[in-house]
Amino acid sequence: MATKPTVKKMKNLSQADILNNIRAHASENYQNAVPMADQNNIATLSEIGKAVTSTEGIKNEFLSALWNRIARVIITNKTWSNPIEFFKRGELELGEIIEEVFVNIAKPFQFNQPDSESTVFKREIPDVRSTFYLMNYQKFYECTISDKDLKLAFLSWSGVDDLIAKMTESMYTAANYDEFLTMRYLVARQILDGKMYPYTIGPTGTVEQTQAAMEAILALSDNFEFLSPEYNISGVHNATPKSEQYFLVTPEFKAKMNVEILAVAFNMDKAEFMGHLVTVPKFGKLDTARLAELFAGDPTYEEISEDKLEALNKINGVFISADWFMIYDNLNEFTEIYNPRGLYWNYYLHTWKTFGVSPFAVNALLLPESPTVTSVTVSPATATIQVGEILEMTATVTGTNYPPNSVTWSSDSENVTVSPDGHVTGVSATSIAATITATSTFDTTKKGTAKITVTA
Repeated sequence: MATKPTVKKMKNLSQADILNNIRAHASENYQNAVPMADQNNIATLSEIGKAVTSTEGIKNEFLSALWNRIARVIITNKTWSNPIEFFKRGELELGEIIEEVFVNIAKPFQFNQPDSESTVFKREIPDVRSTFYLMNYQKFYECTISDKDLKLAFLSWSGVDDLIAKMTESMYTAANYDEFLTMRYLVARQILDGKMYPYTIGPTGTVEQTQAAMEAILALSDNFEFLSPEYNISGVHNATPKSEQYFLVTPEFKAKMNVEILAVAFNMDKAEFMGHLVTVPKFGKLDTARLAELFAGDPTYEEISEDKLEALNKINGVFISADWFMIYDNLNEFTEIYNPRGLYWNYYLHTWKTFGVSPFAVNALLLPESPTVTSVTVSPATATIQVGEILEMTATVTGTNYPPNSVTWSSDSENVTVSPDGHVTGVSATSIAATITATSTFDTTKKGTAKITVTA
């Protein structure tokens, strides 16, 4: 099971404190060779430098301790952090797979006493949905520390900080930035793929329009608290309280909002509400060059065109529940190796993660204009299957302003069944092809069909 990581932080440590902390936890040989540091006496720094750099074993122990005991800890205070990392759900063991199971509400039945005599032992299978999340992100970062870099660290107190920064900041900052970028790409893909519930709040060009938009958002927030199949792509009955609702909003829209009014509406003080109002860059303002580098060779990565990025920039925000993101850390490991021929150390930061989005979680995409559905296309359009064979079908919904890509499936024949997720099963042979229909959940007048023949 996933566990929430505990992050330790070291605050207000002087350079002498850092050096003495290393010494206090070092071997007896190190303690005998390396003197204590005194922040008020620069000469002690020079003495430590001579002791550390003159002996290979002492040098290796110092750098290892600096990395493992100090750098990985204090870096949490100094590097740029992912502002939405709090959505992450914890740590997984390597090889661990997360299965998310959702049990939909039960069907209602009319009480009929005579009928119960023949139906009491009839089975009623609950509507259980599940999805799996697998590790799909394995990256590493590298930096090199030379003997020269180590010697420079002992010329001044600031040199210790400079060494730590060189060892960690570029790698940690890169890892945090790439995590943030991937999470934002995930949001963009959910929008473009029609996997978010579209909710029209209207334009926000004037004060009056912004006020109307805020009123629409408040109404949406209230509706999130009621069980409904409307606000998730799986069509299951779900709800989320205000305490678990989060509003990802662009800086431009946030500047127009009356935070005080929203806080009152959420029954929170302003400080508490601001924790639920999360500022993110415009949804189309993605570092596409970095994404292409990050996911080079990944067949699941799909580049977003410039026109789609421009369209995404018109979106003011998204409303999500706390359990919408399904993101886990699988591995955060630091390793080092010394190259005696080149007189340098190579340090590596490996970060492996699981990125996903729950299809059952409540969400909404805030739009200035209402979506429209123009067509529904089913694939394959025709197929022949055998009795007992299962065929996976897909439906593509096209339209404007990001209509949801969700559909309801139906069959006009008892010989062919279709599941809620589009899996067609041949029950018995058909003389006439069965019609499988996919109906848009957003606009039920728009449908797509396929013809399925079943052979013995």
